Amino acid sequence: YQVVLGDYYKTCKELGLKNKFSSIAGTSNFNPVIKKKIKIRTDSREQTPLSLDHPIEVKGLKFGDYTLDNPELCCHCYIERKSIRDFVGTFSGGFERFKKEAQRAEDSGAYLIVLIERKLNECMIFNKLPYVSRKVKVTPEFLFRNVRDLIQEFPEVQFLFVDGRREASRVTKKILFDTNCSSRDFDLQLAYDLKIL
Repeated sequence: YQVVLGDYYKTCKELGLKNKFSSIAGTSNFNPVIKKKIKIRTDSREQTPLSLDHPIEVKGLKFGDYTLDNPELCCHCYIERKSIRDFVGTFSGGFERFKKEAQRAEDSGAYLIVLIERKLNECMIFNKLPYVSRKVKVTPEFLFRNVRDLIQEFPEVQFLFVDGRREASRVTKKILFDTNCSSRDFDLQLAYDLKIL
């Protein structure tokens, strides 16, 4: 839509639609010296942690897998990392459990970003991919209906689909350190697709 219409948000506004996001860019607010002193907090239950090339503090988190050691520095932004298999499992059989996690995040005033380590177009055809179990009986339509329902029920949850683990690592650091707390206000997927994020 951005490419065809020129400005997605302007077009939505002209059509009388309410935009959830107000912008698509942010800038860093961390001095490089201070940034080195801040640790990225990783949930102790994270089974396959991202390689973040930054000091890490492993600690149990009530929700999400990554934040800063002082979450106020990133405006209480938490990142929940998902492989494509985790994504399929969570938004099919584990959906009610994940809704409770989203509720805990909302109750704490946190912003939860669900970061999936695969592109959106791959996730939309997960049932045809060789690296996703053939035992999965749900359809992409069912899964994405749950995604839609979750973001409608919890406005402080946003999804971001990226191109692999390396990108997930890069984007995690970028969101926590370089978006100037604007990740609540801008469309991360659009920013990623436009190569702004």
